[in-house]
Amino acid sequence: MATKPSEHISLELKPDWDASNTEASRKFGRMNPHLPTYNRGMDASCFDDMKRYVDFSTADAQLLAELAEPLTKRIPSLVAEFYAILQSDPRAMEVFAGDTDQIDRLRQSLALWFSRLLGGEYGDAYYQKSLDIGHTHVRVNLPQYLMFTAMNVVRRSLLREIDGLDLTDRAAYRAALEKILDLELAIMNQSYHEDLMARLKTLESVRFEKRLDEARHLASLGELAASVAHEIKNPLAGISGALQVIRHGLAEKHPHREVMDEALKQINRLDAAVKDLLIYARPKPPQRGPLDLVSLVRRVIMIVRRESGLGQVKITVDAEHDSIEMIGDEAQLQQVLMNVIINAAHACGRKGTVQCRIQRIGAGARLAIVDNGVGIDPEVLPRVWEPFFTTKAKGTGLGLSICHRIITAHGGTIALESKPNEGTQVTIDFGDRNSGAGDSEKV
Repeated sequence: MATKPSEHISLELKPDWDASNTEASRKFGRMNPHLPTYNRGMDASCFDDMKRYVDFSTADAQLLAELAEPLTKRIPSLVAEFYAILQSDPRAMEVFAGDTDQIDRLRQSLALWFSRLLGGEYGDAYYQKSLDIGHTHVRVNLPQYLMFTAMNVVRRSLLREIDGLDLTDRAAYRAALEKILDLELAIMNQSYHEDLMARLKTLESVRFEKRLDEARHLASLGELAASVAHEIKNPLAGISGALQVIRHGLAEKHPHREVMDEALKQINRLDAAVKDLLIYARPKPPQRGPLDLVSLVRRVIMIVRRESGLGQVKITVDAEHDSIEMIGDEAQLQQVLMNVIINAAHACGRKGTVQCRIQRIGAGARLAIVDNGVGIDPEVLPRVWEPFFTTKAKGTGLGLSICHRIITAHGGTIALESKPNEGTQVTIDFGDRNSGAGDSEKV
């Protein structure tokens, strides 16, 4: 369904998207000044490659030029036949939104395309004209399947016309026509490909800008948090020390001892929050060394079991080997495991189970922490790694964000899967246990 670009129905085809959606149009439609963006510097070489693959030669060009004279007088009937077929298909006609004048303009454009197809000149100018037609089809959202099937209608009609001519080597003329129509399809397909690449680049650019804005925002927020945390840390330590001295001077059964204990407990909560803020705002690169992942998990579980409020939650270890050696920062990895295992235990309520499954994966290791707790709502799940995001009444919302940073710095990955009322699984994959690979400078 090739047309002359200047007379194309670009404003008369129904777009696939809702034109009232200005945001979608701005990003992906005609309102976006960045679309389409095509690399025209490769046009000539690209077309040369296409011709080489279909074995299109100067002899083929000459044969097509020889067809121009006998077929030119048949172009009006070919155009009429094409649009008769098109108009008989309701699905094809849904693409059009114009009136009879629109079809007349399209008829003229197709007639010009037929003439150019048999013009005998198939250089860069020919390629660029066909590519422009393809880009126009893309801009007006002409379905790609319709472009292919319409070209097949043209192919059948032209081959039939050739078969009706008195030609000495009909097979050679048919072959030349097949080649040029294959080239037309390749060019049209290239136009759709270029448009897709342009849209993907624009989408990636939008996403990158969004991530960059978020990073700037979080960096500013992190610096502010670090500044506040630094100012709070020392006075908090002084208050805690003073309260401990006062508490120590009270009799064992003094009624104020209970008040002092609660105050110290809340101070410890504040101190933990301040530490999280400082860790997030001013992360340290991993200090790598050899460690045993199985022993580390067992030690963390022993520490977690001492924490109050876990009720009868059962925490178990299922290790494929008694020992799995790896390279990493033991203190940082302990912080990750503490955070994830405590979260899992809290999600189980007073009863439940948390399983820590450890196995070797190739040259690395995998740790899966699985609980049968309350799970996480689907709308919340995408945000669990966001700094300062939390659904808990207590906490800074930095725990999982810090975990993600630490694991990434160790060259690993951390992923979370969850279903409401069924439970959650956090999977940590470590890279080569002997390499200590990871971009620690980007923590």
